[in-house]
Parts: sequence; C-alpha cells; structure tokens
Amino acid sequence: MTEKKQEFNPLLVAFYSGLASMVGDMVMFPFDTIGTRIKAHKSEFLGMKQGYDLIVKNEGFKYLFKGFSTTVMGSFIPYGSYFLAYEYMNYYAVKLTKGLEKDGEKSKLNLLIPLITSPLAEALSVITYIPFDTLRTRMQMNVPEYNYKGIFSGLMEISRKEGWIRLFQASYLYMASVVVYTTFQMWFYELLRYEILRQRTDLTIHNQSLALHQSIIATMVSTALAAAIVNPVDFIITRYQLVDSSQQQLSVKSLVLEAWHQEGKKAFLKGLGTRVFQCSLFSIFYFPVYDHFKSKYGITLAD
Repeated sequence: MTEKKQEFNPLLVAFYSGLASMVGDMVMFPFDTIGTRIKAHKSEFLGMKQGYDLIVKNEGFKYLFKGFSTTVMGSFIPYGSYFLAYEYMNYYAVKLTKGLEKDGEKSKLNLLIPLITSPLAEALSVITYIPFDTLRTRMQMNVPEYNYKGIFSGLMEISRKEGWIRLFQASYLYMASVVVYTTFQMWFYELLRYEILRQRTDLTIHNQSLALHQSIIATMVSTALAAAIVNPVDFIITRYQLVDSSQQQLSVKSLVLEAWHQEGKKAFLKGLGTRVFQCSLFSIFYFPVYDHFKSKYGITLAD
C-alpha cells in the first residue's frame, strides 16, 4: 500500500486547537468559577454542589460568569501558541532522532519526546496567560476590591496599585503547575493514542485520527490524571492571586503554612473534584480537534 505523505502545517493545528479550546473555556467557565471559590473558601471544605449554591443562592446565577471576558485572551492565544510551539518542537526533535529509525520506522523512544517538548512549549505560552488568569481569578471572587470594569481597565488598575510586575509574580507557580500538568497530560495522551493506533491493521495508522469515542476516552483519562497531580499547586496559586500585594506581603510559604494550620492538609485537596471534572470535559472540546488536525498536518512521533 502506498503511504500518503503527511503535510506539516502547525499553524492550522494551532489555530483550530486554540479556537476549540476557547469554545471549551466558554462552556466550562462556570465550573472554573466554582473551583476558584472552593479553593478560596477558608471556613470549610466544599463540594462542587456546595460551591454552586454558595454563588447562585447568595449572589445570583449570572455571577458564575464573572470574568467571562477573559476567555479569548486567556484561552485562544495561550493554547494556540502552545500547540504551535509543541508541533514545531516535535518536528525538529523527530528529525534529530532519525538515526534511530529501524527499517524505516520511527523509534519508540520518540514517545518520550513530549516529556521535553511539552514543558518547553508551555513555558513559552504561559507568559501570554498569566496576567489574564490573575485578573480572572480576582474577578470571579465578586468582591468590591476586585470589581474591575473590564479586562484592560482591570490590568491597568492592578498595575497602578500593585505594580505591573504583580501580573507576573505568580509566574514560577504557574510554570510548576502548567508544565507538570501539560507534560503528564500530553505524555499520557500520546501513549494512549499510540496504543490505540497500534491495534489497527492498517499500515498507514499515523496518517489517521482516532475515532471520536477513542479520542474522548484518551483525552479524559490523560487529563483527569494530570489534573489530580497538580491540584495542590493550583490551590496555592488561587490563594496567591487573591492577595492584594499593596496591603499584604506575598509569600507562598506563609500561605501554605496558614492553610495547613488553619484548615488542615485536606485544604490542598479543595476543588479537586471540580478541577478533574472541569478539565476532563474542557479537554474534550479541543483534544479531538487537535487530534484531527494533528493527523493531517502535525507530526507523528512513532510508527
């Protein structure tokens, strides 16, 4: 059978994956708001239903969407830039391992490539994400001190009151969170994708996308595992982003010790269920789209 050569066009992969992630972010935004409130709630451990009631019964349904305007800048651009960098890095990484090919087949060692390319791509894209997530987290709290009128007015107010560097002060925390999250998510996904495609008898499997149900299963499993791993760091980030640095000193150590002594070790599990649920469903929006365009215009790691 003649194998059809795969066209490499990471811009298409990045654009449609970023667009799909933005749609997913819009749909799942209320759950993100609930998760933020649960992590910020200090008096007791709340489940997703309790977090929902906390917002809707006390403030109203519309406040589940507080900060919704950040979805474009906080989703489309970061995810698009991530997948663009990820595919390009994989492309050149596979070229470097060409000497390991056996009988024209790519080395299985290529399946380890995402452990390097994913965190590097995330490191590049996270810079575009951090300022808007800082703003989103504060807007979702719906408190007078963070009642910003819009995206840019909010960014300007934070910069004026706390200094522009405040928008990026959580960078190292985000790097720890998203790099670990995305690395495990993409690695688990690539492994599951490879195993599913390996079961097929068609010799051109790396030019095929997963069936929709296969893509959904691989997506949900890989995402749920990754989300559970990084939840404690996400908890710390939420608390950190809510600190007004003009009124209180920023200290991760102080936040961790305060949560540990006042709320117990269970505090670091706050929002875990909501986080896993949200991330798993959110990823269903963009991962099948990513897989479809990856199979046509991306790079296959191993045969």
